[in-house]
Amino acid sequence: MKCTLRILFIIASFGISAVAATADEGDTAMSASSDRPQTKHYLVRLLGTRPTWPDDQTPAEEQTMSAHFEYLRDLTAKGKVLMAGPCFDAKFGLVVLNVESEAEARQIMDNEPSVTGGLHTYELGEMLVSLMANYIPPDRYPSEISAKSLNKDVTIPAPVSDVWRAWTTTEGLKSFFSPNAHVELRPGGPFEIYFLMDQPYGLRGSEGCKILSFIPEKMLSFEWNAPPSFADIRWQHTQVIIFFHPVSANETRIEFIQRGWGVGESWDNLYDYFDRAWGYVLGNLKERFEKGPLDWSGE
Repeated sequence: MKCTLRILFIIASFGISAVAATADEGDTAMSASSDRPQTKHYLVRLLGTRPTWPDDQTPAEEQTMSAHFEYLRDLTAKGKVLMAGPCFDAKFGLVVLNVESEAEARQIMDNEPSVTGGLHTYELGEMLVSLMANYIPPDRYPSEISAKSLNKDVTIPAPVSDVWRAWTTTEGLKSFFSPNAHVELRPGGPFEIYFLMDQPYGLRGSEGCKILSFIPEKMLSFEWNAPPSFADIRWQHTQVIIFFHPVSANETRIEFIQRGWGVGESWDNLYDYFDRAWGYVLGNLKERFEKGPLDWSGE
């Protein structure tokens, strides 16, 4: 079994026993667009269960509301919540859900911590989101950035145009990175690599990561996130910058840089994880041009 970022992602996320369960994933490769069902939108009003709410919260209730925030933030990262927040004059919470059905919307709200904790009831109705700004939450990136930089360098036996296509097209990424991917080469376009297709969208890989900038056949920059096992920093992003240096007509040097690391033990552990993982990815890229596209069917 080849040791790839996909395998490391599986181990880091769900334990070594999960690796065997992915053996047949190569036969079920699909793009994100074909895998995502049509969704509906629902407007939810969270209503306090006493007239004095929320001005007289107890310490225990404050903890419940912290769990409420984390629950909705996780769903936002998974694309299930489009927006959420408190309304101050009328004192209710507002949530807009992006789900497949009313049943899914109610399941989400029935399991919401402030509802299960008895602090809120809710009203729910279908709506249509016709316009929405491209809002970037302030916690998308670490609030404190370290000076760390993860740097790697590899020479690939292929023309720069071929190596560029390997990194910037869905089919190219499938040839060395993972059998499932979705990339659109445009600023703000998705750069999503999926390692666990049997998991819900949001727990498969780099969902939500976007292309930041590019110069054709010279530079590519995109966001990158952590595996689900790093739950406390999963939804914060680093930045990857790749430079493509022609060495000769049939050789390209890849200069790989990952920056934007946060501060703390979790970030230190994540740095060590990706220091190993990107080595495997770049090794696979080199192998792809030495021996041909990787065969994922044997994993």
